[in-house]
Amino acid sequence: MADTFERARCLVDGQWFTPAGPAIEVINPYTETVIGDVVDAGEQIVHDAVRAAAAAHPAWRDTDVDERAALLERTAELLIRDEDTLAGIVSREMGMPISLSRITQAQLPAQVLRATARIARNFPWSQDIDGATLVRRGSGVVGAVTPWNMPVHQIVAKVAAALAAGSTVVLKASEMTPYDANCLVSLFHEAGCPPGVLNVVTGTGAVTGAALAAHPHLAHVSFTGSVTAGRTVAALAAASLTRCTLELGGKSPAVLLPDADLDTAITGAVASGLVNSGQACNATTRLLIPETVADDAADLITAAVAQHRLGDPFDPLTRQGPLVSARQRDRVLDYIGNAIDAGGHLLTGTGKPSEVAETGFFVDPTVITGLPADATAIREEIFGPVIAVQTYTDVDDAVRIANDCAYGLSAEVWSADVDRARTVATRLDVGQVKINGVRTRNRPAVPFGGVKDSGYGRELGHLGIEEFTDATAVMS
Repeated sequence: MADTFERARCLVDGQWFTPAGPAIEVINPYTETVIGDVVDAGEQIVHDAVRAAAAAHPAWRDTDVDERAALLERTAELLIRDEDTLAGIVSREMGMPISLSRITQAQLPAQVLRATARIARNFPWSQDIDGATLVRRGSGVVGAVTPWNMPVHQIVAKVAAALAAGSTVVLKASEMTPYDANCLVSLFHEAGCPPGVLNVVTGTGAVTGAALAAHPHLAHVSFTGSVTAGRTVAALAAASLTRCTLELGGKSPAVLLPDADLDTAITGAVASGLVNSGQACNATTRLLIPETVADDAADLITAAVAQHRLGDPFDPLTRQGPLVSARQRDRVLDYIGNAIDAGGHLLTGTGKPSEVAETGFFVDPTVITGLPADATAIREEIFGPVIAVQTYTDVDDAVRIANDCAYGLSAEVWSADVDRARTVATRLDVGQVKINGVRTRNRPAVPFGGVKDSGYGRELGHLGIEEFTDATAVMS
């Protein structure tokens, strides 16, 4: 695979082209070198893409659901065929370890495509309710705005559901990871996606993303990103009464109940907190442990962190790569510095740029203890390899601490008693709870999304398809 790429392209009505404009450099976060560039497509190209998607919608909406599902399945086969290529692009774009890229940015998206196809074939497109027939059909043009941290998976989560629903799509991927989007969409078209059904526009959220969210001919905007950006997207869409799905940030707790096997639970919770260098919205960045085992837990946490080897993303032994950019690295280091100033103790980490390699935007895995409940590192999403440890007195106290958060995306509960863990899970104010190490990637048909500042709406599964449909009640 080449170390550099040509300018990222747009796709409108089945035609690829390279837009003109000032270059936005795409940086490899491990080598710190320029690997390509992207430009803001801007309002006119966005308008052309939406118009093409709107024109293609009626025929795609009326296409038999089995044919729509088959397109997703063919794309999944091609994705697995090109697994190494796509994973390699992601690792170059944002520094994800290649072993993780293969799992989460090729194999998982293929599983999601297949699961979505299966669900679409069994979806209640028509059902009888109290003497009426409720008919669901694709709602129209979906504007999909996706992030850089799990780029292929996030695209597939939106696009697969929208296409299965009979809606058409205009995709705006992150300007930091445009090449995996170009590669993936090429696979959809190789699989037989009709012109205009799936379109691509490039650029920043502030320019191209805003033009897409504000377009009056969208039926739906599906956005993944920060809370601040999500509020902006929702406001832009509201001017046209366009519905939104917002998958925003998280500050997810891992609750280790008193009967949990401490070694197993800490190893698992630390792994999910540091996955993708902590650049995951559902990363368990708050570790809640009984105060009676705090001393024993400290040694186990240190040992678990030591298993996360930093290094070259293309080294199969690397478990943690660099952060996506120098800006993100510096932002994370600022959070760590503020935590120290607030009285926090660094159980692991240095609070300085990692010296693991001569180049790369690395931050050592950092675990902080002793922070007050109102500390910034407890309250805000850091989006880096930083875990805050909180202690509790009893289960009620653990639930209170877990819920004392503006976010509500995800959580983990660890216990020797699954039924007990399930009971605690139902008390947590989040959209998804994983028990004893279950991973989102193991459940590609389970809806994903949050409450509170983590947004609204759901991706994946039955609910993910339903997001992109309109319902008509026919009474006779």
